[in-house]
Amino acid sequence: MIFTLFYILSYIPRFFLVFIIDLFIYLRLYKITKSYKITKINLKIAFPELTLSNIELLSRRSIRESIMSGYETAYSWGRPFSDSNNLIFKIENNFLLKRNILSEQGLICVAIHNRSVDMLLTWINSQTPTVSLYKEIKNKYMETFVKNKREINNSVSVKTSISGVRTIYRALKDKKVICFAADQVPKRGLGEHIKLYNKMAYTTTLVQNLASKTNCPVIYLCMNSNINGFLSVSIKPCSDDIYDDSKHLHLVNKDIEKLINRRPIDYSWEYKRFKRSLPEEKNLYSGI
Repeated sequence: MIFTLFYILSYIPRFFLVFIIDLFIYLRLYKITKSYKITKINLKIAFPELTLSNIELLSRRSIRESIMSGYETAYSWGRPFSDSNNLIFKIENNFLLKRNILSEQGLICVAIHNRSVDMLLTWINSQTPTVSLYKEIKNKYMETFVKNKREINNSVSVKTSISGVRTIYRALKDKKVICFAADQVPKRGLGEHIKLYNKMAYTTTLVQNLASKTNCPVIYLCMNSNINGFLSVSIKPCSDDIYDDSKHLHLVNKDIEKLINRRPIDYSWEYKRFKRSLPEEKNLYSGI
């Protein structure tokens, strides 16, 4: 039943979807949404040098792309991975992924929430089996459906928990490929306050810890659009500083900033990324 719903959604013509989204933006209906309000707060933190009119423009364009990325997720859930992959126009530095897969020494793939994480994971899983972390979905039917979609090609998907972290650590020790997003707020006690856009944001240190314990290579992957709406996957190497205990703590967030800044409207700013920031202050998102 769930698959049928996403299958039907995947057949909505893109030009029609773009028309509906642009109408939604033109009528300013986005302004009443929580996503817009959170996006605007986060963009003010990330880009304090921008004028209010530019923040408004960036927020509006970001909301538009977030809705489009929701369609991309529905498409990846409703179609075979070959169809989903066909929406990706270009792979930048694909040799980095292929070379590390062939080396069979284990690989840490670090993603961020640019566009559809599920479309990105579908593409990665079509290249090689992976072990990935995911945030539990409250609806048990959706939970089962999404987990199954993320386990194509003998891949394994485990919940973001202590048990899940142990599973991906064992996978790395067995020279497998692991994937997870490094830009979400971890559970209390499972992260550290690290500077992100000049604000001490509560941040996972899982990338650094796994790299230092296993010495496995680390690469970044994210999905971007362009002015014509084409999608691409960017693959970037991680500096060897990731293995240096005196340097690696701030490295990942700095790299995440660089990935976001390539095309900020592609990033999911509607997530309450700074909700446990320092110094402790009035809830940035109160009333939303």
